Amino acid sequence: MRSIPLLILLPVILGGCAIVGVKKDPEARRQALQSLARQTPLAGQVKSLFRTEIPTGEKVAALIEALQKTSASQPGDPGHIAHLAAMAELVAIAEKNRFQPVPVAGSPVPLVVQRTGTGVLDPSKTSQLVPAADLRIRGIRERKTTDGAGVPFVAWFPKDSPALAGQPGIPGVGLCEPVTAVLTSGGRSPELTFFRTLRSPSAVIDARRQVLAADYSAPLAYFISKGRNRPIDIRAMLFSDRYIADAGLIQLQPYDPDKIPVVFVHGLLSRPEAWTHATNGLLADPAIRKKYQFWYYFYPTGLPVLWSAAKLRSELDRFREALDPSRTHRPLDKIVIVGHSMGGLISGLMIRQGGKKLWGQFTDTPLSDLPVPEDTREELKRTLDFGPRGDVSRVVFVATPHRGSTLALRPVARFFSGLIRLPFSPILRDHQYIFPELRPEMRAALSAPTNSIRLLKANSPQLLAINSLPMRPGVPFHSIIGDRGRGDSPESSDGVVPFWSSHLEHATTEKIVPSGHGANEHPAGIAEIARILREEK
Repeated sequence: MRSIPLLILLPVILGGCAIVGVKKDPEARRQALQSLARQTPLAGQVKSLFRTEIPTGEKVAALIEALQKTSASQPGDPGHIAHLAAMAELVAIAEKNRFQPVPVAGSPVPLVVQRTGTGVLDPSKTSQLVPAADLRIRGIRERKTTDGAGVPFVAWFPKDSPALAGQPGIPGVGLCEPVTAVLTSGGRSPELTFFRTLRSPSAVIDARRQVLAADYSAPLAYFISKGRNRPIDIRAMLFSDRYIADAGLIQLQPYDPDKIPVVFVHGLLSRPEAWTHATNGLLADPAIRKKYQFWYYFYPTGLPVLWSAAKLRSELDRFREALDPSRTHRPLDKIVIVGHSMGGLISGLMIRQGGKKLWGQFTDTPLSDLPVPEDTREELKRTLDFGPRGDVSRVVFVATPHRGSTLALRPVARFFSGLIRLPFSPILRDHQYIFPELRPEMRAALSAPTNSIRLLKANSPQLLAINSLPMRPGVPFHSIIGDRGRGDSPESSDGVVPFWSSHLEHATTEKIVPSGHGANEHPAGIAEIARILREEK
């Protein structure tokens, strides 16, 4: 099996690169408007956008008139540029006025901002409203938008926003959400309303239901650009002891009790940003947007798989307790987990039976009789004594090395394995008490800390033990496998994981895609994930 040596990739891995680039560029809109002002019947209204000396009321009146006259414009029309710009300026004025009523010249009633209603965002709870048209994005394969009424914005909520109170998985950078700003007559007063397009793709506007314009890529890119924004994280692998506190589930959007969570689990050396293309592609599907919400699981990838799986189980429990302590939200009983590479091993452990079936493969000594302190026994129980979760309805394995990879046997992999620093734990502290209780044939495999790279060796005893655990009956599981376009399965490989390792008997479906190991980012792999999600009942 030919592959690029890890040493060649090391400078790239250590340096990393931003996966997404986002640049605010309002000047491009302004320049287009200045050009438009010389050739459009709306010249008067358009020119008023650049006159800072006129009173606010007069400017608001001109903006409202421009919006009304261009409301029927389509993308590509000259009037559409004016429509986008007029809304951006109107929202900026409302934001500067703290979304209080704004006077309108020549009108007895002010412009008001709608704060309540089904699917309506109270803009005062955001930290920033950014016109989606002002964002120049790189690193996302295709910008996913829909045409319709209103103008798309990105609403950004800081982590401590009251709007996010009670949400258990808010990252340090906060959350971003797509919203659409719409100007309506509102009876006597003109009204500015921000509709949450992830809640509903349409809204009743002036007594008529209309599809909303939306940009689903802009909030995703803006969110990612505020975080680590790296697809690879070698530090979290090598220094797992430092990053263990950051492990946990992360929300992409505010929790919606009517939608099924899809949990994405990244692989070795990776981060949640590895799911950017998949998330962007799935958000483009109206049926998936309507039915699902997206969560990510971050974990330091040097940790043993069983530890990372135990943490994911505890995180799913924590989310349930925070979001639905009465257990009445039925979508939380239908979680779908999608795991790439080593993340697939973690995902599979959510529906496998551990306990005696796992521990018994390493020793004949019952866990209760193990001569270790009680805190060590409790950690072993948390890690090994688990059953299949009843709230996971489906698992998708993407390029998953169920039986390991020969790459993990190479000198460079062994070198990195020796550098991984695991967090202190009772298990490591009391390893000398556990070791004599293991069967002789298992001692060599567990003679050093069983970090992730050691586990991923082809046909390692730990992997074979995990792979032999029974799955919960009735839970569908799917395999997505790359063959680099060679079409030579079962002799094929994705360049990292061979087919014999990623193939599972009795999978509900198995899809071979012409990708390398990054099948989670390949269009065919993403299309297969979308197909699987659409079939969930």
